[in-house]
Amino acid sequence: MQFCTVAHKLKKRVNPLMKGETRREALMNIRTAFAACLLVPACALAQVAPNLGTTAPFAVLGTNAIPTSGTVTCTDTGPGIGIFGQVGTTFPGGITNTGCTITGPIVAPVAAGVVADFNTAFAAVDAQNPVCTGVIPIVTTTLPPGVYCSAAGTTIGAGVIITLNGTASDVWIFRVGTGGLGALTLTNAQVVMGGSANACNVYWKTASAATVTDSTFVGTILSGAAATMTRGTWIGRALATTDVTLTDPNLTGCAAVAGAPGITGVPTLSEWSMVALALLLGFAAFATKRRPWRASR
Repeated sequence: MQFCTVAHKLKKRVNPLMKGETRREALMNIRTAFAACLLVPACALAQVAPNLGTTAPFAVLGTNAIPTSGTVTCTDTGPGIGIFGQVGTTFPGGITNTGCTITGPIVAPVAAGVVADFNTAFAAVDAQNPVCTGVIPIVTTTLPPGVYCSAAGTTIGAGVIITLNGTASDVWIFRVGTGGLGALTLTNAQVVMGGSANACNVYWKTASAATVTDSTFVGTILSGAAATMTRGTWIGRALATTDVTLTDPNLTGCAAVAGAPGITGVPTLSEWSMVALALLLGFAAFATKRRPWRASR
């Protein structure tokens, strides 16, 4: 929206002498519009993916500070498919596996740096994305890239389908519990990708627990408490401040997804494309004005 507004203002400056402006005024106006246009990508695409660091390779990670055998618990009662990716916990013997297929390495305990990177990424979600694009919906809808927030808990119920529509480089940030406490709960719901959007560019930061039951889900959850998955499918990561519990899971980690991006917070391709477009608009406006100015001499 901001980009369109600035582009419209720039377009209005393409023929400034028709409005009675002097050449000096016209040049200053074009320069001002051009400078504003260059600033737009940083404002219009403000969402920043957290840098997961050494946490990124994990599909499941429990970082409970209290030693327990259930820091990560996976149980397959029969219909589960398994975990496609790496599983980690903060303590030796902290993983309890009853019949689950785990295709990646099981790391127990993980290095201290992994926990530190998780804590840094958890805090960075709010710090890097302080402005919310809108509220987290609880009804069927399609969402463009942005930062979506709820002050308290968010419950997405049966039959709701949320489609995240965009390009492969677009990012979605969901902040649950910005008021202090707030859990994320999905039951018989769907969060799916549209267009060429990448599930590994979706991030859910919850102040409290995250619970996904009989749902189709995408994205990396950074939970402020526990993370629980019961049946359903999930593409992304389950990363928790305490424990992760999975029953009959079908979870595919981002490291197992072809072309999963590295998360560094560097401007994405779509942002650079907008910068290039801004430059082209600015130079086009300037070039268009040179001929009328010469003719007026």
